[in-house]
Amino acid sequence: MTTAEMVTAVRDHFGEDSTTATQVSDAQILRFLNQKQKELCADTDVLVTTFTTSTVASQQLYNVPPEYTSIRAIQIYRTTGDKQQQWLARVEIGDLDASFSEGMPDSWANWGANLSGDNSPVFCLDPIPDASGTSDLIVHCRQLPKTMVSGGQAPEVRERGQIACVHGTLAAIYLRLSAGDRALIPLADRYEAKWERDKKLIEEEANYEAASPRPSRDTMGYAGLRRY
Repeated sequence: MTTAEMVTAVRDHFGEDSTTATQVSDAQILRFLNQKQKELCADTDVLVTTFTTSTVASQQLYNVPPEYTSIRAIQIYRTTGDKQQQWLARVEIGDLDASFSEGMPDSWANWGANLSGDNSPVFCLDPIPDASGTSDLIVHCRQLPKTMVSGGQAPEVRERGQIACVHGTLAAIYLRLSAGDRALIPLADRYEAKWERDKKLIEEEANYEAASPRPSRDTMGYAGLRRY
């Protein structure tokens, strides 16, 4: 669906056409849709991505841009110098070397720090890099979506996620209107249950896809051996 089609889908369920709207405007529907899409992407693996950054000698903390969240894995890939190429182990912040030793990083931990005037998420490398690299850190994480604009920016989540956002938006609308009409509370609860069910199914599907690897096959159809 396009963003405009998602707004129409909300109205179809709500039973109020935009030409006669008296209880909720298209602008309000769009705000709710954006809120639910952000919540969906923050809570599930429906929008996963990868970004790269560079190691800096003697630097332990690395900023996570605001559009990325929930780091899942980090790998280092260097083609020059020590040519280190490996996945880094995820550890707790208290497991980092208290002596701030430098060397080839082999692990990382999630944390936060005030790096540019405001507190923001960071990841900490251990050991602290003893050499700088160029785009040698590959960070795999969840991403927050762009703001949808009717007639412009489309939803970044796929069909199942779009339907979930429609249900979540209807729950928010009915909850808002229930302040003046308590009879709408059951409808708010019904769509909230649909929204929560949708999120659970999306996360279960994402986990299944991530945890169910399949062996690669060559041009003759033979499965390759996994390297350990």
